[in-house]
Amino acid sequence: MDKITKTSLIHAPIERVWAALTNAEAIASWMGSGVLSEPLPGGAYAYFEGETTGVYTRLEPPNRLEYTWRQSNWPSEWADSLVRWHLKQNGDETEVRLVHENFPNEDERIGHDEGWDLYWLEPMKAWLEE
Repeated sequence: MDKITKTSLIHAPIERVWAALTNAEAIASWMGSGVLSEPLPGGAYAYFEGETTGVYTRLEPPNRLEYTWRQSNWPSEWADSLVRWHLKQNGDETEVRLVHENFPNEDERIGHDEGWDLYWLEPMKAWLEE
């Protein structure tokens, strides 16, 4: 299946953006309760009260982050998808690039494309820039 690629500029230091992606307390500040994050290779995470879960596969602070992604309603025969974040300091902003790939089908890709904006990138950016 096709992948989702999104790029955003956030007016915040790269270390703060990294924390907003990996630190459970920071994530909960902009996402809400129900967050678990053990940011180390093989460490687990859970977002949205456990609706989304996975395992961290690569962490290179503060520039690269990768993890598996699975929705609780996905049938067991569907493989996990993969999320990759690339962060780059650009003056007083951080360039954030998200790539989400290996969707089980086109419907899931389409749903996640909008969901990344509404439930992740927009609220995280608003919280970081307030």
